[in-house]
Amino acid sequence: MFPLWLQVTLGLSAPLIALFGAYISYRQWQLGAYKLKHDLYERRWAIYAAAHDAIATSVNGPEGERYSAYQKLRVRTLSAQFLFPQHICEYLDKLIDEILKLNNLEIEIKKNNTLDLRDKHKEIYTWLELQPKVLVGMLKKYLDLSI
Repeated sequence: MFPLWLQVTLGLSAPLIALFGAYISYRQWQLGAYKLKHDLYERRWAIYAAAHDAIATSVNGPEGERYSAYQKLRVRTLSAQFLFPQHICEYLDKLIDEILKLNNLEIEIKKNNTLDLRDKHKEIYTWLELQPKVLVGMLKKYLDLSI
């Protein structure tokens, strides 16, 4: 027969080991979730960076770089449907369309500088100027790495 203190110790050790194992499992699950979030961050950041660069280049960049930034955004957004919800993808598609419209309007204005074309250009240009803040607001939730 074992002494009482040894029986109590042995009786309590099994539940303590089980609790410790459960704690380790929980922490591993948290680490896996954080790693997934971090891996998604890199892919999502590439889309954000391309969108921001395309906006900045369309609004303030030299003419030669505009199409290149637009093309980079189009390529990056191909994977967006797997990384973001539908409303973000729709916003990115609208952003691409507006950048293309602005570029096409600038070509048209060079050919035929009418008041109507300049008004449309100003409207799209003004909308694009507001988009960096909108873009941050929409993607902040998906790019936040805080624990």
